[in-house]
Amino acid sequence: MKILEKWWFWFGCTVLLYINTMNHSYVIDDMIVVNNNSLTKEGISSIPEIFKHSYLFGYDGREDESYRPLTLSTFAIERSLFDANSSMSHFVQILLYGLCILLLFKLLSEIFPKEKSYLIYIVTGLFLVHPIHTEVVANVKSRDELLCALFLFWSLLFFVKYVKSKKIGQIVLSAVLFFLATLSKETAVPSIILFPALNWVMNKDNLKQVVLNSVVFFVPLLIYIGIRTSVLSDVLIQDPIDPVANSLVLANSTSELFASNFAIFSKYVQLLILPLNLSWDYSISTFETVGFDSILALIGLLLLLVIVGLMLIGLWKRSFVGFGALLFLATFSVTSNFFFLINCVLGERFMFIPLLGFLLMLIPLLDKLNTSIKNKKIILIPLLLIAVFYVGRTATRNMDWKDNLSIYESGTSISPNSVKAHFNLGTEYLQQGNLSSDSLARTQWYEKAKQSLNTARSIYPKYANIYENLGYILIEQGKLTVNPDQKRKFFDEGLTVLNVAIDSFDLKKNSLFINKYYVLEQFSLLENDSLKKNEYYLEMLKTVQAKEDQDAEDFHRQVYLMTQLKMEDELLKYAQENSINFPEKADLISELAKRYFSTSEFETSLKYMVLYTHMRPDDLSSESNKGMLLEILGRKNEALLIYEGILKRDPNQLHTKQLYEKLKAQP
Repeated sequence: MKILEKWWFWFGCTVLLYINTMNHSYVIDDMIVVNNNSLTKEGISSIPEIFKHSYLFGYDGREDESYRPLTLSTFAIERSLFDANSSMSHFVQILLYGLCILLLFKLLSEIFPKEKSYLIYIVTGLFLVHPIHTEVVANVKSRDELLCALFLFWSLLFFVKYVKSKKIGQIVLSAVLFFLATLSKETAVPSIILFPALNWVMNKDNLKQVVLNSVVFFVPLLIYIGIRTSVLSDVLIQDPIDPVANSLVLANSTSELFASNFAIFSKYVQLLILPLNLSWDYSISTFETVGFDSILALIGLLLLLVIVGLMLIGLWKRSFVGFGALLFLATFSVTSNFFFLINCVLGERFMFIPLLGFLLMLIPLLDKLNTSIKNKKIILIPLLLIAVFYVGRTATRNMDWKDNLSIYESGTSISPNSVKAHFNLGTEYLQQGNLSSDSLARTQWYEKAKQSLNTARSIYPKYANIYENLGYILIEQGKLTVNPDQKRKFFDEGLTVLNVAIDSFDLKKNSLFINKYYVLEQFSLLENDSLKKNEYYLEMLKTVQAKEDQDAEDFHRQVYLMTQLKMEDELLKYAQENSINFPEKADLISELAKRYFSTSEFETSLKYMVLYTHMRPDDLSSESNKGMLLEILGRKNEALLIYEGILKRDPNQLHTKQLYEKLKAQP
């Protein structure tokens, strides 16, 4: 048994268990914190800026409700040291998990008496090999869970040492480590209750002394809240929860909401006991909303009541079972959907720390078996069988996380009713098609993508992203086809798909309108009849105008279409109203002025030149062209004023000086 007391044994087991993730790619949301994050890409130099923004700011430029600067800082450091190297990222994950296990072992060794050392080995061992942890270790983005657990275990360890020795340095270190846990992930915040609870069950300190020993943790908590509030001060209203992410928002009543969540809670417990079928996603319609007539809802409610009961009775009796139940409830509370809804209906990663509490709740059962059975080795048999099963399941589950294709395919197998599982698989097939240089292989990938996306569509037809990707695929398939009739068939299907999304489901995602624009553009390219082509141009114009958020490219598209349709008055009015919003498109206005000049439409050319010089007041050459147009139109005095204004600003404008003197000399 002495080998079980060695740090290298536990660390070695961790490495052996997860070594097969070392060559894995970045998957799912890993790119949010690695390649697609503008802050972490800058490396160590960006750390001060990371602390000034929310978790997703570097990814999509918005301040969301999450604040995890320490986690993002590790990715920035990693970027400076190793660039975007997925193998090194996975190595860091294994290293952090190994440290978590070592700290957990040390913590349990401080808590349990030597005569109960077997409990330390059992709890640590089961925690280490449990397959539900594969998402956290194998998915780089879940480093927030690892860091939160690492600093929380470390903080509790120093707190236990302080309770025993009363050395001030240890309580200070404990408080600092708790602060680092909060900076890693918000779920650490309710863990503040664990410190007095652990003190309470460990020794005979009275309630007053327990409170005094723990009050110091309010200092790092208040500092964290102060920093977080300051950074996220502009986040006033939380974005509405998407039903795709959390089907609980579709509940018709509070009763149905809680009943459905109790049913989901029963699934969490099942995964803790028998983690046979694991999935990266459980989105709509994996869980249907149910009432209290559902057996799963009643089971979930009963299980939760049992855990709450164990917490209350256990804490009253100063039992570690009570502490375990509290640890489970506290660390799960933020992501449980019982107090507020989050953007996930169920996540295996949310059980990373709560699993420890769940294992601690099993202590009386293990202890009773140990004392009642004469042959102590017999109890090892079922535990070893469980451990072997967990190890095997972890090893095989790790391989599901190898790349996007493997994890998405496993998701559709385990969660066949998940819209996101099928959507992401279809999107990955689409990406594979885009990467293929062989037209036949590309077509095959696109067909597989359509099949998965249509499955997702049948599960939840109001998911805008499905139609966006379907429309894109049909455009690409049309481009790949040589036969004009076949092209039209693909474009017709794409247009129908996009119209269903826009007209039937009233989905307003901008990409839907852009894809529809591109479909109509492909039709216009196939059309030789000018009248029919203009019909497509007009429909393209209406489509781009329907976009809610207009950008510079939309400005360009509308100017182009109005020009093709010879809508001079509408075009000038549109350009005048919107030019201030898109100053980078001034050159487009200049081109229009030149185009009308080339067709001798000088009055119209002047209107655009006036608009251009308003957008680019420092372009004296164009200001001179405006004077020339006025001169052509016989507006001599206005032209002279223009020339005089230019020469006042820059007397060295020789061309303008010549124009001015020549015009002034005219009778």
